Amino acid sequence: MGRQAAAGLTAQGARVVAFGDSDPAVQGGRIDGLPVLSPTEVAAAHSGDAVLVASTMFDSAICEDLRALGCEAVVPAGYLNLRLPEIFRAREYEGAWAAATDTANRTAIEDAQALLADEESRRVFAGKLAFYVSLDKERLDEITSAATIYFDSSVHELGVDEVVVDGGAYVGDTLRSFLVCCTGRFRSYVAFEPDRASFAKLADVAATDPARITAIRAGLARHMSSARLLSTAGTGSRLLGDDELGGESVPVVGLDEYFDGRRAPSLIKMDIEGAEAEALLGAARLLADAAPTLAVSAYHFPTDLWTIPLLIKRLMPRSGVYLRHYSREIDDTVCYALPLR
Repeated sequence: MGRQAAAGLTAQGARVVAFGDSDPAVQGGRIDGLPVLSPTEVAAAHSGDAVLVASTMFDSAICEDLRALGCEAVVPAGYLNLRLPEIFRAREYEGAWAAATDTANRTAIEDAQALLADEESRRVFAGKLAFYVSLDKERLDEITSAATIYFDSSVHELGVDEVVVDGGAYVGDTLRSFLVCCTGRFRSYVAFEPDRASFAKLADVAATDPARITAIRAGLARHMSSARLLSTAGTGSRLLGDDELGGESVPVVGLDEYFDGRRAPSLIKMDIEGAEAEALLGAARLLADAAPTLAVSAYHFPTDLWTIPLLIKRLMPRSGVYLRHYSREIDDTVCYALPLR
């Protein structure tokens, strides 16, 4: 994001003098011809200059650190995306203000809030909307949960015989978290991750319990097929759309097809970089017949805040739908669904 922003700003006539990065491995070097400074060096040489934050995941920490060091004009990523969306591209922020205030979305927003199963979910929903229109991190502070993401005991308790699907398993971070939360009591765990570098690390974690944990190098989609993956070697790797070029061909899996003839999952987690809706549609039969607990990311597009709950309720009408938020950033809003017994 920073490299794209620097090139875009330069093309518009702005003078970009350096990158700032807290990683010692890149400090003192050069990226795209620009020097890379530590935060202390940024503050020492540029405390009065505009410092533009090119990170959505660490926006708050970067802003707070630089301001504490004396930088007077630190501009957060959300505001930059609002004012310069063609330069500071951020899918999670893109069009958030417009989507939240567009009267065409009003019915869907109201319907999604009305279907939420508890007061905390409605409070989270309203707080996230307030952040969309204000970009005020205090709105997120008011709704952030300290519970364990995906395995939030305020929403659901893990059983002793869980069959878990982990869509977007990354390097096994969710798997490690699950193993702590379940205290070793579960039946099986199937982890899907399409990125080559992330999968290699995931496979190492899965190998600690090969009888119960299966790692599959594939993405989740509506049907068994292949797709093109844009690999970032990090959390942002995603499947490319038909109108996008490049990427590596990877297999994708529809859960209805994968679990045909297999024991149905009792818990499905999805954090798959905007492909959640398609993957849910690819599990429509499972959701209708097996009614698993769901923990699905609802933040990769601003409209996910209401479209994901509405889709889940359509696919699992006899379920309670909940919403929780887990960070001081726009990321990490999760929609849960629990079957009504």
